[in-house]
Amino acid sequence: MFSPTTFRLRHRWPGTMALASLLLIIPWTAQATIMRFLEIEDLTRLSTDIVHGQVISTTTYWNAEHTHIYTAVRVLVKEALKGSIGAGEIMTITQLGGEKDGVLLDFAGRPEFTTGENVVLFTTRWRQDYIIVALKQGKMRVEGQQVVRDFSGLSLIDRESRGRRFQTIPARPIRLPLDEVRRRIANTR
Repeated sequence: MFSPTTFRLRHRWPGTMALASLLLIIPWTAQATIMRFLEIEDLTRLSTDIVHGQVISTTTYWNAEHTHIYTAVRVLVKEALKGSIGAGEIMTITQLGGEKDGVLLDFAGRPEFTTGENVVLFTTRWRQDYIIVALKQGKMRVEGQQVVRDFSGLSLIDRESRGRRFQTIPARPIRLPLDEVRRRIANTR
């Protein structure tokens, strides 16, 4: 699913001031995950379940082998836009990454969640839980009656790019009315 070079694994320990000073003088390039820009309709086709809901909790944990960190995000569904999950149910989103025991497993484009946040989520079933489709493209923040698409950490290429040259798309946030998102999901086959 992801190559090992996609992830940053950081361990925090006391006495890192010398290392931090050294890192300030080394030139770093920006890290981003490159992916094709997906319209609402594309995300809808890739999703088994789409919901408008509120994040009620996040829990970070190690896998059984203590080699990967996962984050479980519990979401109270306010409105089901596609799929079999219903309003009032709680769904669990499982994703690779997070911070546990002073260790951070992260990668560019990983969606982040805050308790109390209102979201529209494009998901697909994975085991008994769900995963977000297309990293940050599949998680949209709801502010009032507006949906905000945040692309930070992603380098987006035009969906029509062909051959060896990709046409990049500015990765700035896009705001859409929530009703337009609902309509576009409902009209997608």
